[in-house]
Parts: sequence; C-alpha cells; structure tokens
Amino acid sequence: MDWDSIWGEVIAGIILLVVGSVGGWFAGLFKGKKESSSAIERKNNIYQPLLNEVVRYSKFEWTILEKIKADFLGEITNASYKYGLPEELQNKCNYLYEIVSTYNSIDPIRIADNIIVDIFTKAYGEIYGSIIDGISYHSDKYGNEWEEEEIVEPVQIIKQINNSKEIDSLLRNEGIFSDEICIDCENGLFEPIYGQLKRIYSSALHVIINGKRYEHSKPVIDLKMLPEEYMAYQYDFFEIYNADERIKQKYELREEIIYTSQSVVEKLKERIGKIVRVYEVEQV
Repeated sequence: MDWDSIWGEVIAGIILLVVGSVGGWFAGLFKGKKESSSAIERKNNIYQPLLNEVVRYSKFEWTILEKIKADFLGEITNASYKYGLPEELQNKCNYLYEIVSTYNSIDPIRIADNIIVDIFTKAYGEIYGSIIDGISYHSDKYGNEWEEEEIVEPVQIIKQINNSKEIDSLLRNEGIFSDEICIDCENGLFEPIYGQLKRIYSSALHVIINGKRYEHSKPVIDLKMLPEEYMAYQYDFFEIYNADERIKQKYELREEIIYTSQSVVEKLKERIGKIVRVYEVEQV
C-alpha cells in the first residue's frame, strides 16, 4: 500500500474542501454585502424621500388653500417600472396620487372670486336698478346690424381685477371680521363685516376711467351705508362658498388624502424599520 499516495490524496481533498468552504464563505459574504448595500440604497433614495414628501399630508394641520406638491409621488406613480415597489404599496401610491391630482385641480381662490363677482353683479343691479349702461349699435360689411347691451364699467372691472391676495386672506379668516358698519347710528348699533370683501367691492365701485372716477346712477333703494358695505353685509359670502359642490368635494378629498397618506406612511416606516434592523444596526 502506497501510504504516500494515500496521504497525498487526503491532503489534496482537505485542501479542496477548505478552499471550497472559504470560497463559499466569501461568495456568501459578497452576496450579503450586495443585498445590504441595495437595501440601504433603496431606503435612502426611495423610501425615505417618499416618506418625507407624504408625511406632511398625513396630518390635519393643512387647509384646502394649500396646493399639494408631490413630485416624487408622481414619479413613483408614472414610472413605477423604475422603482419596483411592493404591489400593495405601489397601489396605495397610485391611488394617493390620483386623488391629489383631482384635489389640486379645484381652485378655491377662483371659485371664491366667481362668487364675489356674482354677488357684486346682483347687488349692483339691486342698488342702482340695472347693470346695463346703454345700448350700442353694430354693423358689418355685409349689411348685418345688431344691438348689444353695454354692461356698466364696475361690473366689467371686478371680473378683471386680481383680488387673489384679499381672497386668500378672506378664506383664511372665516369667522374673523375685520370691519363693522353702523346699521342704527342713533342707537349705536353696529354689525361686523369682512373688510376684505368691502375693499374688493370698493375697488370696483370707485374705478378711475380716463382720469375720472366712474359716476353711478342714483340708487333706487334707501341706502343707510356705503354701497360696498351694503354688498358685504347683505350677502353672506361664506354661506354661498361653503355650499358650493366643488368646495365640498375639496374638503372630502382632503380628508381622503390624509387617511391614505397615513396608510402609505405606515407601510414606508415598516420597510425602513426592517432595513435598519437587518442591515444597518448589525453594522454598528
């Protein structure tokens, strides 16, 4: 029996076994580091930025005057193939972005502006008897002739003035009156009004045209206050505004966004927490 050959084969086998074990250990170590690096990268580049963007809308502190900025959420939704989110989380993100888009499409400032224009137009006709300033006559080269009613300048002007700052202030201060009017001066009886509305109506009523203040017709009702005060006092802006179906929908969407954001935040925190426990804490 050739003991030298036998021992040579045994030693060679041991060497191969050791080399294979060490190689497998290094391969496993490399695979583990690769998985760790990939998980941490996803946490830092996907989950945490998305959490930072969504978490602010998971609370009740913000109002419907705020336009939601969710650029990364939109990227996650529109390019889902790039991020590979778990199906449940991806579906939640898709739904959240859908309702955010609908929410952002409803503009409370514009809705309020249209209501103010309608109030002014109606009140102007009530105070001065009509919003028609006269009749203009027109014709074209084909011999066609027609008449056209000319709307008084203040009614035209209020549709053109940018009152967004005053309206924003008005909507943020519902229930907080900043002015008052005397409805019975002999008995010292005053009523509160919104100063923002008074200023908006006044700016249209006292418009300057060709260097001269617009002259109104004589009021057809007995005014005991300024026309702009009458408009702000007699017409309940917020009753009309809050009854508007678009504003109601905006509030409903806000609530849905808050609850859906809370669900997305919970899922993101779960994934981030798992990555931290498995890959980051162990590295300390």
